[in-house]
Amino acid sequence: MGRPHRIRFVSEFPNYTYFQPKSGSFKEGFEEILTIAEFEALRLKHFENKSQIECAKLMNISQPTFSRILDIAHKKITTALIYGKAIRIEGGPIRIKKQFIGYGCLDCMNEWEDSMANENDTISKICPKCQSKNVYFLMKEIIMKNT
Repeated sequence: MGRPHRIRFVSEFPNYTYFQPKSGSFKEGFEEILTIAEFEALRLKHFENKSQIECAKLMNISQPTFSRILDIAHKKITTALIYGKAIRIEGGPIRIKKQFIGYGCLDCMNEWEDSMANENDTISKICPKCQSKNVYFLMKEIIMKNT
């Protein structure tokens, strides 16, 4: 029995999870399953143009593991293209790691997200919960449970 897989972190679930050849010769169930971690590896390396070391850190895995995941994803996609298979993206040991940027209140401990938050702009901010001006800039990562 092998070691259990370490949880891989991804930034979000893919928007599209099923790709099917347009040709009339496509057979239902003739597909390659790409895990969400494999999809994330492809996204980080080829879409975000990050180095393998950066990608591995973002996914909370070692660089050799990242390289293996990327190789497996390449092989599955290549197989699907050559044999006209559909590609389904699902599953795998993952957790969503979301970037949280916003502000926090030192008086009521409220935190709120603001994509335009700026650490140099806390003076003009007011807590929406208690109306305090005792606010601070907040940037953190949130690990979400799979639902």
